[in-house]
Amino acid sequence: MSGFIFPAIIVVIVLIVLSIPISAYKKVAPNEVLIVTGGWLSGPYVQENEETHTKVKVIKGGGAFVIPIVQQSEIQSLDTFNVDVVVKNVMTKGMVKVNASANAVLRVGSTPKMIAIASEKMLGLSEEERDNQMQQVVYGGVREVLSGLTPSQANDRSQFRQEVVSGIEETFANLGLEITAFQIKDIWDDEGYFDSLSAEEVANKKSKARQAQAIADKEATLVEAQNNQEAQKAQLAADKQIAENQRDTDVAKAQFDAQVKRERAISENAYKIANAEQDQIINEKLILVKENELKATVLAQQKADAEAIGIKAQAEANKTKTLADANAEQIRKEGQAQADAQRALAKALENNGQFALQKAIIDNLPAIAASFADSVANIDNLTVFDGTEGVGRQSVAGLAQTLEFTKQATGIDVAELMQNKSEGKVTLNQPVPTEEQ
Repeated sequence: MSGFIFPAIIVVIVLIVLSIPISAYKKVAPNEVLIVTGGWLSGPYVQENEETHTKVKVIKGGGAFVIPIVQQSEIQSLDTFNVDVVVKNVMTKGMVKVNASANAVLRVGSTPKMIAIASEKMLGLSEEERDNQMQQVVYGGVREVLSGLTPSQANDRSQFRQEVVSGIEETFANLGLEITAFQIKDIWDDEGYFDSLSAEEVANKKSKARQAQAIADKEATLVEAQNNQEAQKAQLAADKQIAENQRDTDVAKAQFDAQVKRERAISENAYKIANAEQDQIINEKLILVKENELKATVLAQQKADAEAIGIKAQAEANKTKTLADANAEQIRKEGQAQADAQRALAKALENNGQFALQKAIIDNLPAIAASFADSVANIDNLTVFDGTEGVGRQSVAGLAQTLEFTKQATGIDVAELMQNKSEGKVTLNQPVPTEEQ
């Protein structure tokens, strides 16, 4: 049994220890102030009264830990509260007893210092005691100010209010309070003085109002006359200014027109000069074009002439080459014929001896004669001193020389063979074989 009791005690102690911080933390609303007094006060929220050497910790709209036993806390409201007072039968300077009612709206000061003062002065008081204390301050202030005024001065509520506030705000500041509003609700007396004063005041006010209206009307008339005079002056000045502006405009327009004419003349002259210069440039270019065309024509003609000369020269060259080629071909043919004849003659001599040679010579006599005639015919210029007979003698002589050369080279007398053939004698009684045979 004892073993069960000991753990339970420990649990209770732990719960108590844990609950202490929770219960020690105090928190206030934004319109409240937490005031902590006692020992071990520290931190930026601590306020010290230099006169009494007391300390309080002021927490506005927040929270703080309050150490049990060592410290204690109170909550002070920051809401405003009203104080109404009525003072009666206050003897004024005019020996008139006056009554007055007033209302003051108060609250605890907003600075930490004023809150600390209010906590020191007001904490511990009941609401009734607090209201009674503030009523006494307001009542005394209103009575004191009213006794120093005449009834007329007291009837000026604005002045009355200012003097009362000036007299009591320092007292409330010493209590840590500040006045947020103050007004004089009513002023009266039991003898009807303020009623007559009010009637006189009303009459004075009406008289002053009529005087003010008369003055205002007179001033308005003067102002109107002055305005009319000023209007006339302004109209004259305006007309004068309009005339001057019109004159300046006409002068400026004339100057502008003259300037425009000058600029136009300069522009037209410049245009003419530019056109003349442009025409000169165009004419120079046309002359240059014509010169270039003439040069091109001359060059083209020279080129055409050169090409014609070249073509003619080429034609002459082609003609000369053709003639040369023809002569060369003729010579080649003649050489080829002679070579063929010699080969045939050689072959005949080799195969058939004297008979083949004779036949080859006889067979080639027409070609030899034709070749001789062609060679004579291809001569462009031939000087003959004895006419056509000379040409014939030259041809016969050339042929005779050829036959003589054949006789000396081969031993064959072609002239004799031809004579025998013309007389019917057989010179060759057997065929001469050809190269193919």
